[in-house]
Amino acid sequence: MLKYSLKTIRNKANEAGYKVSKGFQHYICDGAVVRDCNGAAYTGYIVEDLSTGFLVWGCYDANYDHLWTLEDVEEFIKGEYEKAGIDY
Repeated sequence: MLKYSLKTIRNKANEAGYKVSKGFQHYICDGAVVRDCNGAAYTGYIVEDLSTGFLVWGCYDANYDHLWTLEDVEEFIKGEYEKAGIDY
């Protein structure tokens, strides 16, 4: 269950050195949008480490990007706060 809104999670991520982006899930091989059997695109989130410019592994894999839910993002950012000893 979410503790904060997307805007607040984005702000907290930015303070921890990360950028959160929402978008459609894509196939890594050709960039095509992943769709369900009814043609609706899957929505998800990616997290970029601003210190390296790379995406955090898990929000993408060898086949797809934008794999995380907002709950996954919040859990990751909360973990980064805990590692740094900062109250989330």
